[in-house]
Amino acid sequence: MGGVNWKRNLAVVWLSQYLGLGGFACAMPFIPLLLRDRLGVTDDALRGAYVSIYNFLGLLSFTFSTVFWGMMADRFGYKIMLLRAGYAAALFFPLLAFAPSVGWLFAIRFATSFFSGTYNAAQTLLVCTSPSDKQGFVLGSLSTALWCGQMSGYMAGGLIVHYFGYTAAFVTCGGLYLTGTLLVHLFVQDNFHAAPVRKDAAGPGRSAGEIFTPVVLVLMGLFLLMGIARRIDEPFLAMLVEVVNGRPNAAFHTGVVSAAAALGGFLSGVTIGYLSDRVDSRKLLILLLILSVICTFLQAVSPGVGMLTGMRFLSYFFAGGLMPVMQVMLARNTDPGHRGTFFGLSSSINTAGGMICALLGGVIAFYFNVRGILMAGAAIFVLMIPYSLFTFSVLRRRRAS
Repeated sequence: MGGVNWKRNLAVVWLSQYLGLGGFACAMPFIPLLLRDRLGVTDDALRGAYVSIYNFLGLLSFTFSTVFWGMMADRFGYKIMLLRAGYAAALFFPLLAFAPSVGWLFAIRFATSFFSGTYNAAQTLLVCTSPSDKQGFVLGSLSTALWCGQMSGYMAGGLIVHYFGYTAAFVTCGGLYLTGTLLVHLFVQDNFHAAPVRKDAAGPGRSAGEIFTPVVLVLMGLFLLMGIARRIDEPFLAMLVEVVNGRPNAAFHTGVVSAAAALGGFLSGVTIGYLSDRVDSRKLLILLLILSVICTFLQAVSPGVGMLTGMRFLSYFFAGGLMPVMQVMLARNTDPGHRGTFFGLSSSINTAGGMICALLGGVIAFYFNVRGILMAGAAIFVLMIPYSLFTFSVLRRRRAS
């Protein structure tokens, strides 16, 4: 890969993402408490509305920004985009702790999501600097940084807030992002070469019609469905634990179930990422979807917390492997010169699925209770099976033409 040491890149970027995502998990769960204790929002109904607005603004900003920064990566380089995201996160996340009002908190959150977003930039950099037959392993390995960072960050954040307060947690978040970004700055290599830009082009070297081909649009539909299926039940896990196990010790059991899910996602990253380089993507994707349907359905009908914990682990193991497989499909069926654009678009579409979940999940919970949300998730995984078969037929026609 043009003299680039892809193994060193993977190791350094993995460590940088572990630190950054750990910092994120160290601070973000405490926004509802920050609203109450620092900004004086004591009414629970109003505070819940503010938390929803805060999360929605972050998703909205990220949905639009990832496409823009992906295009910039194709113009100016992949490493510089990761540095931009990392340094921006190091600056903006600590500022959240110093917001003087709810309005400023919202504004800082919007800016943070727009200028940061290190994980997507890291994916793009690693795919573009790794051998094509190692991309599944690379993407799967990177996903383990997310799960490890979350597990470490949640534990550290609780201790930091308890002993040192909110400001310390948010400053720690910024410091971890800064440390990880400095590692990237010093030790990561990029083999980027800018493509020539035509005067009539909407992007680097090609028109919008040439970039957003039927193949790309069909693949984006898969990422949208994935975003909905994976995220629709996340905000309601604690409620599901209460349904299957009762209210006593609900917080403890929610933590256990969440840890099991994180472990499943961690093991999935390397295992299925490795398989995606060696097994036909079509067979692997369909198998993972079928197993995801089964495990999600069994979560919905779990009679107790033991079965829920086991099925949550398996669900995150199987469904967690879907994303690396889909990203390898995207990388192998699109122009390498536009990887930043395509990966940014896929991340944006996937995030849009999360925004849809914010509306869809509440409606389902209101009319069909929390078990109905898991049923809906299983149904979306079922829908992804025929849609995947349609996607494969489009890809075959593209190769034959």
